[in-house]
Parts: sequence; C-alpha cells; structure tokens
Amino acid sequence: MTKKKPSVPIEDRKPNVIGATAKPLYDKGTFIVTIKEMLPDSELLGNLRKTFQKGDVLLRENDHNKYLYIILEGNVEQVKTGEDVNTVIGRHGPGDFIGLLSFQTGEAVFTTARASSEVLTLQFDHQSFELFMSRYPQISKTLQGLIFSNLADRYRRVVVLHVEVATLSKELETERNQLKNTIKELERTRNALITQEKMATLGELTSGLAHEINNPASALLRSVDYLIATLPAMAERAGALPDTGLVKYFFKAGLERDFSDTALQRAKMKKLAGDYPDLGRTKVRVMAEMSDPVLEKLKPFARDPKNQALMQLLLDAYQSGVFMNGIRLSTQRIEYLVKSLKSYIRHSGKEAEETDLRQGIKETLLIIGNRLKDIKVELDLPQIPSVNCFVGEMNQVWTNLIINACDAMEEKGKLFISCGENAEQKKVWVKIADTGPGVPNRIKKRIFDSSFTTKTAGGDFGLGIGLAISKSIIEKHHGTIEVKDHEGGGAEFVITLPSTDDK
Repeated sequence: MTKKKPSVPIEDRKPNVIGATAKPLYDKGTFIVTIKEMLPDSELLGNLRKTFQKGDVLLRENDHNKYLYIILEGNVEQVKTGEDVNTVIGRHGPGDFIGLLSFQTGEAVFTTARASSEVLTLQFDHQSFELFMSRYPQISKTLQGLIFSNLADRYRRVVVLHVEVATLSKELETERNQLKNTIKELERTRNALITQEKMATLGELTSGLAHEINNPASALLRSVDYLIATLPAMAERAGALPDTGLVKYFFKAGLERDFSDTALQRAKMKKLAGDYPDLGRTKVRVMAEMSDPVLEKLKPFARDPKNQALMQLLLDAYQSGVFMNGIRLSTQRIEYLVKSLKSYIRHSGKEAEETDLRQGIKETLLIIGNRLKDIKVELDLPQIPSVNCFVGEMNQVWTNLIINACDAMEEKGKLFISCGENAEQKKVWVKIADTGPGVPNRIKKRIFDSSFTTKTAGGDFGLGIGLAISKSIIEKHHGTIEVKDHEGGGAEFVITLPSTDDK
C-alpha cells in the first residue's frame, strides 16, 4: 500500500479524498466527521470556518444573503417575525444547511437564523463555494446529495401532513353517513312503535327519545364542523415546523382527555390566568382542561411570547383530539339509544357486561359538556364495586338525569354527582342532585310514569319523559330510583343497583 506524503496539502491531493473503496458520504454524520478530519490540513476549509456564540444572528429576515452555512457543531433556530410575536418554525443541527434557498436564488432571507448554542459552521460565499466544489469533487457530490435530501425531508413532512388531513376528513365523512343511517334506523323503530297498541303514551315517549338523541347528535355535528374548519389550517401551519411529534402528542392527549371536577378545573384556570396574564381566557380555559403531564409540555411555549403561534397550533391539536373523541362517544351514544329503544319495547338485547358506573358518568359529562358551561359540577366518585349492566342504557340514565338537572336550574347553578356502596346489602348507589327549585311533593310519585311529563304540562322544574325511560332501565337491572329533596334546596335522585358481589 502506497504511503501518503504528509507534506502534500490535502486540497492538492487526488479528488477521492475518502478512498476508492470507502463508503459514500450520503449521511450527515459521516459528512461532518470527514469535514472535521480535513479541517486541520486544509487552508481553504480553515478560512471558511466560522464560529457563532449563543444568540448571534447568522441570517436576518428580509436581508439579502451572501452566504451559505453548513452546521458542524451546535444548533440554530429559524424564527419568523409576526405582527405580535416571533415564532420558532424550525431547529437545525450538524449537517443541516442555513440560507440555502436565499443563497441560490438571490431572494431576500425568509426567516431569521439565530444560534441557540455555540455554533461552528463553514461559511461559503459564491466564490469559495465554487472553489470547494471544484477542489473536492467527491465531497461535492455528497454535498449535493445532502442538499436534495434536506429539501426532500421538508417536502415529505408537508405531504405526510396533507395525507393525514385527507384521512381524517374521510373518517369524518364516514361518521356523518353513520349518523344519517342511525337516524333512519331510529325513524324505522319509531314507526314500529306506532303499531304497538300497548304504548298508550307513544307521543311522550317519542318526544323524549328525540330529546335524548338530540344531545349527542348536536355534539357530533359541532365536532365535525370544528374539525373540518380547523384541520386544514393546522396542517398548513405544522408543515413549516420540524417533525418534533408535539402536534401528534397533543392530539392524542385531547383524544384521551378525562372529565375533571369543575371546581378543580376552575381553580386551575384561575391559577393559570395568574401565572400567564398575557394569555387570553380561551387559551387558559383549554390549558386548564389538560392533565398535569400534558400541561407541563405546553408551559415552555406559554412562557415565551415568541412561541405563541406554535402554542396555538398545539392547543388546536389538543382541541381536535377532544372533538374527535366526542365524535366517537356521540356515535356510540346514539347507537345505544336506538338499541335501548328496541330493548324497551321487546325486553331483549345483548348480554349485560361488568362495568364501572363511574366511567359512564364521566363519558356522559364529556358528551353534554356544552350544557355545563355555566354550571359548577362537583364530583365525589370513590372506588365502588362493578355492576353487571347494559352500559349504553345506563349512560342514557345519566344523560336523562343530568339534562333534567340543567333544565331545572336554567343552565346556572351547581350539579352534585356522588357514588358509594352498601357493603351489607351488596349494592352500589349513585346520587345526582341540583340547586334548582326541587320537585313538589304532589307530583313526586307521578314523575316516573310514562304518561306524565311536566314539560308538556307546563311545569316549572324541568322534568321530562326521560325519567320514565330511566326508571324502566333501572328496574330492568333489578335496581331502584327515587327522588328526594336535596339538602339546601333542589332535587336529588338516588339510583341503587346490585353489585357484582351479589351475583
């Protein structure tokens, strides 16, 4: 093997500086290692070496650019100037290029490039770049490949985002069609009910069911409209960012959001408003709904005025997940309503399943969250034994009672939901109370009759035909329901069911 002569400068050697049998430099890491190895022996590369301290500006937005930078060490962030805030739209490290487009096209710089740590670069002007390309043809081929790879990665991220948006739009359209089919099925079931002479109160029953299905149907349609309006804009904004995974993380967090106690949520919102006085009420409200781990990931963006655009994108991603989950739960709820209607008539259905009643209560609160905006919800839901039940039918009971409470309080007041167990009798109980006007003693024994509804009779405390349906469902599960006067005013409904320990 022929020995290399140390006295010969590296730029005067043969172009194939990495050897004829060496692996081609088509990755950033190998490229950077090779350039660093060449630096001590290359006068040309030594002259191109340029160091920046943290906070130094490499390129300034709207300036004309004379240089192309290749990052060898450290990190650089791209900042876009807005009307109110500056937004970080990208972060780059070793092997990335800064100023590529403006250097080649001569157009003004589109974003400011600022060192976020101490940065070592190669700084090329047009003359030195041409000299480098001619002096190191083997490296220059790799350099060209990396340039195209860099542009391809950015384009690929934009394409992936558009594909995801198209997929979600297709799923939303499918949900719309399923809703239409479910409504048609409900109509067919309603027509079958008309032929049942035993249903003396058919008019009230149908009205009650239409009222019950309207809540998840309205929530579903609102969710669909929100997502159709938001997702395309989200994809466009996210396309300008590096693929950090944050958008997907916040979307998934919203999809898995759990309902929290309203009192705790309001206290959390008050604290956040104090910590971030410059944020609007809408942003603070969404932040207060997040779990602590999710909120911790958002706080760095909330603290920095320059990150408000990115923060809004993450908030939109979280809200999109919340609404997507609402679509899923609303569609399930409508399906359960139709099945429970059939069960109410035929006394048949699928086998009961062991479940935690608290989960159904939380899902119901999520579905009808729009009715609870001005109502303080206090939850006391400790661990209780499971119950064998038809989950959809029990969810319908929670919907009926909570909506009735909202109507009774005229959308303002307090809602109390608690649960517990009677270990000796092997039963569990759920209490739903409100601060409305309560139920007059003269009609307490009649409100669960299918032929009775205060809404059509001109009552003033908001109880509808849903109570008759609720009673039939609870009795089917070998349970009881009763109404009492709530301490401090209002009505209190107590549902008792056998636990699985009694089976």
